[in-house]
Amino acid sequence: MAEPDRQDLAEERTDWAQERTLLAKQRTFAAWLRTGMAAVAVGIAAAELLGEVQPRWVVLTASGILVAAGAAIFVMGFVGYRDTFRKLREEGAVGFSPWLVGAVTGALLVAAGLLLYTVMG
Repeated sequence: MAEPDRQDLAEERTDWAQERTLLAKQRTFAAWLRTGMAAVAVGIAAAELLGEVQPRWVVLTASGILVAAGAAIFVMGFVGYRDTFRKLREEGAVGFSPWLVGAVTGALLVAAGLLLYTVMG
């Protein structure tokens, strides 16, 4: 039985390294989304739970800042994933398309905006 040559081993190791990098980036994107959703949830909860606090504008402003921070976190997570995906795609790696990841990010941004509108309205 013939042993694989060094070039074949190097290519296989590179392929596995790219796969690990892509999986790590997907986990990181999921962590960004969880953090963003937590910020949005705290902002919405604060607006609802502190409804009787006066002046009301202080609560609504703080809630708005938290929801906006959550939305910014969604975007930062997407940008990081997209940039890494582009680099890895040049090397031949495959993963979730940035269009799909962008659609998820967009849906979360719309949801955060609608929730903010509901609380502020």
